[in-house]
Amino acid sequence: MIDLRLCTVEEAIADVRGAALIVADPPWTYTQTGLTGAACNHYALSSVATIAANLDAAHDCAASTARLAVWSTWPLFAEWTEATRGWRWGGVLSGAAWVKNDRPGMGHHWSGDSEPVLLYTRGMPMIERSANLSNAHASPRSAHSEKPAEWMRGWLRRWTRPGDLVLDLYAGLAPLAHACAVEGRDYIGAEADPERHARAIEGLRASGIVRSAPTVRQQGLFSL
Repeated sequence: MIDLRLCTVEEAIADVRGAALIVADPPWTYTQTGLTGAACNHYALSSVATIAANLDAAHDCAASTARLAVWSTWPLFAEWTEATRGWRWGGVLSGAAWVKNDRPGMGHHWSGDSEPVLLYTRGMPMIERSANLSNAHASPRSAHSEKPAEWMRGWLRRWTRPGDLVLDLYAGLAPLAHACAVEGRDYIGAEADPERHARAIEGLRASGIVRSAPTVRQQGLFSL
């Protein structure tokens, strides 16, 4: 099942239960205005406090043994750490980084050519030890904020079983939906921006993952 919803994160959290893996790629608020590559030129942003509150609430969506993987950002790392003190996911269990090995990124002290992922857990989730997974991945950038589906396929093989439910908060162009379709995991994604949702739908349809584009409603997309 691949179910990409045109809905808010809050609506998805209120409706979903039992996710073995929750992945969040939040729309962080930056002060970088007027830049071609700035996030504010692509979609609405959220404060660190709002994102932290949403992901704390997502603890209710998780299975008793589950993981939360948060695509983070180096400039806001200290603020994020402070905002998540005392939340139900506890502290950071581990971390990894995506190294973007094509053109240089933007930056002040140095160019932003890597992006961290922070890992949290609930209970003692399973590990498939036969599926080796590195905490570093190198690949070129794609569309703005689109994460590497190939690396996330490795997350699914290492951290979940076939048929497990994966919840994708702030789905964007839904690369995780492509990964779940290939790896046989059930997927529910939440994307609040109609334009990005439509682009994600078109990408899934072009890949043969879905028969047709859905109507504009909360639950509208199912795989073949």
